[in-house]
Amino acid sequence: MDSLRRAFMWTGEAKASGADCLIAWDMVTRSKECGGLGIRDLAVQNRCLLMKLVHRLHNPVGSSWAMWAQEHRDVPSMDGDVAGDRWEAIRALLPAYQDVTVVDIRDGRTTSFWRDDWLHTGRLADKFSALYSHSRRPTASVRAVMSDGVRAHLVPRLTRVADEELSALAVALQDVSLS
Repeated sequence: MDSLRRAFMWTGEAKASGADCLIAWDMVTRSKECGGLGIRDLAVQNRCLLMKLVHRLHNPVGSSWAMWAQEHRDVPSMDGDVAGDRWEAIRALLPAYQDVTVVDIRDGRTTSFWRDDWLHTGRLADKFSALYSHSRRPTASVRAVMSDGVRAHLVPRLTRVADEELSALAVALQDVSLS
């Protein structure tokens, strides 16, 4: 699609050679404030729109699609019985979404225990990295871990460092209650 846009912009035709292009495409897609022409980069636009779908999955209020998807997918991991390129594209954006959001856990069903920032102190996977490396299911939801207990989601034998981190995590989880 971008090749058609480039060709049309520079020649008005369906095809163009490099000699026809007056400036590099990355300059064309920069905002006018940054010295570009303000033409939208379709790949970036697509990622932004898919990120809105990831957000909708985590905030399904009023969205029949998101409620349906929650029934067929495990939202914290995006695993489930729905497959396809579009789902994989949405799933690929989940880590980026988790990097830029802080979560109000509510019932904890759509919140990743390890990868979401739901204690508002950073992601547990980063804060307790040794313990995270011992996790049986790194994509488990807060609800699953809190109902089963953290120990049930870890391998049977922990390193000394992981055991120390488990004690620190237990203190951090003392006041957590799900709605």
